[in-house]
Amino acid sequence: MRNGCPTGIAPVSSAPVSNFSRYDALGLAELVRTGQVTPQQLLEDAIRKLEALNPKLNAVICKTYDYARQRALLVDRDAVFAGVPLVVKDNATIAGIRSTRGSRALRDAVSARTAPFFAAAERAGFVILGVTNMPEMGLIDGTENGLYGATSNPWNLAYSPGGSSGGSAACVASGIVPLAHGTDGGGSIRIPASHCGLFGMKASRGRLLPGSFAHATWPRLVEGGLSRTVRDTEAFLRTVENPETRLPRLGSTSATSTRRLTIAVSFDGMQGQAPHPEVRKAVARAVQLCGDLGHTIVEAKPPLNQSTLSDAAQQVAAIDVAKAIDAIAHAEGIVRLEDRFESRALGLREQALLKGPFEGQIAGALSVLRAGTAILDEFFQQWDVMLSPVLREPVFKTGMRNQAKFSFQELDDMLRDYVAYTSLHNICGTTAMSVPMHWDPDGLPLGVQFAARAGAEATLLALARELEEAHPWSSKRPPNFAT
Repeated sequence: MRNGCPTGIAPVSSAPVSNFSRYDALGLAELVRTGQVTPQQLLEDAIRKLEALNPKLNAVICKTYDYARQRALLVDRDAVFAGVPLVVKDNATIAGIRSTRGSRALRDAVSARTAPFFAAAERAGFVILGVTNMPEMGLIDGTENGLYGATSNPWNLAYSPGGSSGGSAACVASGIVPLAHGTDGGGSIRIPASHCGLFGMKASRGRLLPGSFAHATWPRLVEGGLSRTVRDTEAFLRTVENPETRLPRLGSTSATSTRRLTIAVSFDGMQGQAPHPEVRKAVARAVQLCGDLGHTIVEAKPPLNQSTLSDAAQQVAAIDVAKAIDAIAHAEGIVRLEDRFESRALGLREQALLKGPFEGQIAGALSVLRAGTAILDEFFQQWDVMLSPVLREPVFKTGMRNQAKFSFQELDDMLRDYVAYTSLHNICGTTAMSVPMHWDPDGLPLGVQFAARAGAEATLLALARELEEAHPWSSKRPPNFAT
């Protein structure tokens, strides 16, 4: 191992090509549990697929094959995800594994310890075989950076898989693994889930075990995963749930619910913008399906000034970014920040510094954030679920988030316009999911977002199972990625 990645690739098994990609994660674990396959066979098959497909995708930027082969020998075959190969995002905290956060400033960073989230995942039987690409510090909605380059969308290599968990999404959509780790601080699980035709859920604030040790003034980031099936995500969330959470425990919620929901559908983005016609069509399809299933749907939106709320959230986030950049620069001896950091991070730092002392900024912003959170919670007293787009427009092309080509202001304008629906639920700590309900005329996926009050994951998961049964999506695969 060197810098958290192997120096070379050990020979891959010459076993015949399998059809493991047709199984979800729980299906693979059942094969292991019943003795039909070994963890080693699953791992070698995943390595084969990764080696074949990653040159097209640039999704995995660190291969941990030696580490994975050692872990595969230790798998408890009765574990929930026994022997299932897993890739983790490049902000994962796992002892001995590279974690650069997509930044040139951290190109040699290797985690010294393992966060509770990943310890729980490994106890559940996952075998970690690689680290996936992400934008620097997860600060943009596409997966491109100056350290590793851009990741491509398996549905069309000219398009982006979204971000910031785009590398993980590309691995699941292409069939390399059935489930992958992601994080969500403003939509970073739901955006790539939408771009890649996957199921992605953002858990409520305080639901899951911590996966990193970074400080946040107003916690927005949650760990999680992307998958092709609802049951995989549901089981994964139970596996990594914090036993000390103050929220109602998830428990086992796999039974079909007979409860009919009141669903508020909202089309307005955080800046008051309207969705693209194709996005509206995707939401209309979800409305029709929910109505057919007996749920009550009414157009309604939270009585929030979402633009003001968004500004306050960016204000505290910019301060956190400024503190992080300065800490990294001090630790690494970086003199010229522009040589090691990209425009989005540097622009947020400058934004924070220009607005005066941090303490005063934080005090004002936190009052806005607390008030907005309380208003959204009141809204969810009346409505079980809120339905909206995930993103304002269809999938954008690779290169449209290349920070070497765009200024901070250009990127900020693009983000505010495109990421118009997801960050509300990070700001307020509510739970939300992207469900793959639509493919546009170019064959690219478009997800639809459902959200519920903090702690109501069981409500969303029950609805997701209904939608999955009525409108199956897991068998839809990118046509050029048969593995």
